Amino acid sequence: MDEPTSSAMPNMRENADRATGFRWFLMNTGSWFGAWGMQQVLFSWIVVGELQASGDWVGLAQTSIMLPSLVLLMAGGAVADRTDPRRVLMLLHLLAAIPMLALAALSALGHLDMGLLILYAFSIGTLQAFTMPARDLLLSRVAGENMMRSVTAMTAVQFGMQAVGTLLAAGARFVGSAPMLVLQALIVAAGAFGARFLPRSEPQRPSGGRIRWSEMRAGVSIVAKNPSLRLPVVMVVAVGILFLGPYTVVFPLLVRDYYHGGVASLSLVLMMFPLGTILGSLILRRRGVRRKGLAALWALGLGATAQIVISTGVPFLLMVLLTLFWGLCGAVFINSTRTLFQEAAPALERGRVLSIYQLGFTGGAPLGSLWVGFSVTAVGLHTTLLVSSTCMIFLILGMALLTRTRELE
Repeated sequence: MDEPTSSAMPNMRENADRATGFRWFLMNTGSWFGAWGMQQVLFSWIVVGELQASGDWVGLAQTSIMLPSLVLLMAGGAVADRTDPRRVLMLLHLLAAIPMLALAALSALGHLDMGLLILYAFSIGTLQAFTMPARDLLLSRVAGENMMRSVTAMTAVQFGMQAVGTLLAAGARFVGSAPMLVLQALIVAAGAFGARFLPRSEPQRPSGGRIRWSEMRAGVSIVAKNPSLRLPVVMVVAVGILFLGPYTVVFPLLVRDYYHGGVASLSLVLMMFPLGTILGSLILRRRGVRRKGLAALWALGLGATAQIVISTGVPFLLMVLLTLFWGLCGAVFINSTRTLFQEAAPALERGRVLSIYQLGFTGGAPLGSLWVGFSVTAVGLHTTLLVSSTCMIFLILGMALLTRTRELE
């Protein structure tokens, strides 16, 4: 057998280093989203189960988690471009454990109220705003030549660990919320260990001086001029407003008020979406998607259809299965749009451009949670689901007929 040529050796070493870096990247990603899966169940249950909040207060509480991203995500993208994102992730994982431990102590002492819970939500949301751009920027540096394959692996790990987190959080039924919040803090802190072994990265932009508004605005300008970036963002914002709002507000209230379930039932429902996303991502990892824009539109349409069926008041088991199907649709949408962004984002501004993608989700989500919370109080749970899904279908039809979304590859 011929020995590798000297020119091939650096490429082999580079590929091996990249593969090792990608494994540590997935470990770091799994840690954050495992804790985030627990967060979805524990936070929602404390609001609807322990504090017995009404629909409008549930909406306000969920909004407070996502609102910081609306303000800070572009700053997070600028920070990622100007620093080593590996060090940013190490620090943020350790900082995230602090409010979780504080909430655990307050829960154990019986001192929780909505004001303290909203303060906790703001702190977690602020850390999330700086974590997501740093992680997305690192993905582009540790991914292999097939970006879609790397994106689907990341998505599978992200939602896989999120599903594990929601399952673990069901333990609150037996031991209470406080011990599970301590476990959540330990899981998120473990991500700092994974980040420590990620490859060091030189900043893409000068690191001195203050971050200027013009730096953050540059990402918006790049996205606005490029259809491969602009059109996915429109869809992502719609998902934040019309899908994430119902998911975070209506679903916990449905479990409590319509299906009369507890924290274990809520954990089962919230586990189904990430489980569906895992299965879908594994399928896409083998098959791929060529016409990503068209696939994203179909995924949104089928997800809206599942939401319409749930709005008719189906039995609990069917709701669980429809949520699983919704997660399969989510896998197609997330992987298609995330790959479009990763491939189209320019290298020097990648952190800021990728932050716009996340801003679509987490910027639209607080608006979604807010309107959904008040809508539930005004017209009820099922009507709110019907309104949001109908609006999504009209948006999909408009984008399919009036834009180039179907042509995006």
